[in-house]
Amino acid sequence: MPKIIDKKEKTQIISQAALTVFRDRGYYRTRMVDIAAAAGIGKGTLYEYFKNKSDILQFAFEEYFDVFSQGLLDVLQTKDEPTPKLIALIDFALSHAVEWEDHCMVYVEYFSSARSDNNVPFSLSAIYGSMKDVLVTIIREGQQSGEFHGSLDPVAVSEMLVSMYDGIILHRLFAGRGIDRDTLRETTLHVLKSGLLDHR
Repeated sequence: MPKIIDKKEKTQIISQAALTVFRDRGYYRTRMVDIAAAAGIGKGTLYEYFKNKSDILQFAFEEYFDVFSQGLLDVLQTKDEPTPKLIALIDFALSHAVEWEDHCMVYVEYFSSARSDNNVPFSLSAIYGSMKDVLVTIIREGQQSGEFHGSLDPVAVSEMLVSMYDGIILHRLFAGRGIDRDTLRETTLHVLKSGLLDHR
């Protein structure tokens, strides 16, 4: 009796193997045969699942984005007030960056090389847009309740927080592993409490 193959599981195995190769060799130096070898399959089998390495990277990115988006929703559903929401969101974002570090390394390399290419099949704008929209909503809620300073521009604050998130990722990638997540969390919350949260 032939072995039943779970195509979804196989696709994810190939995707993870490809990300490892992309990380180690660089996206543009990686060949399909390299990915097939890392996944333990033949090159012909690889083409049954993906037409090229861009297709694989797009699949991996969409998985990353889906997990990130669902994580945002799950976190926000556990909190009712603006301050706990913001703190939970920061915790989630920092944890996500650490957990998906291999993905982030590949995307940074890919997007930095492809930034002038108009044919890039996917972009980070969707993730950034989701983060900013959520943050703006939370900040406005906090300003209305008096928890956050009302004089601050919610859009500008959201841009700052997203940029800080980017900076943490880039620092970890280019400077080696940075300080641990708990220290980052404590420091971030201290900065927010000193400037954004209104504890008068």
